[in-house]
Amino acid sequence: MPGLILSLSLLTGGPLYAGAACVVAKELGNSLAIELVAGPNETVSSATDKGIERLRKKGFHKKYQDPHAQAISDLKHAYAVVIKTQYKTFRGKPRTSYGCGFSPYSYPGAEQAALLDLQNYSWGWKPAYGYEVFKKLKY
Repeated sequence: MPGLILSLSLLTGGPLYAGAACVVAKELGNSLAIELVAGPNETVSSATDKGIERLRKKGFHKKYQDPHAQAISDLKHAYAVVIKTQYKTFRGKPRTSYGCGFSPYSYPGAEQAALLDLQNYSWGWKPAYGYEVFKKLKY
């Protein structure tokens, strides 16, 4: 079996896997921090674990703080975009939210995916609140 995996790896010109994860630390619905881990030597699982570990090392491990993968990708090569927005909820509370997206084709495609991710995880966010591109990378 190892010979088969090595042979397939040689035929495809590289590793058979790659992965990425955007891991967000949240507290009562408010996003506190985000870690994007991606690369050709990562799996989705290893990227998620590394993101959680990085957030915990930054101090996001207290009660009610929930670091978890918000977006993942198993694309071998991709464009990744993280967007950030700050707004007030309907009740006037300040809120920070992130969106993370991946595209095999372009940064604009990844940004569109990040917008969908933001809308899925932050129901109170409206496009009129705006956002900024927080981070982008290609792996």
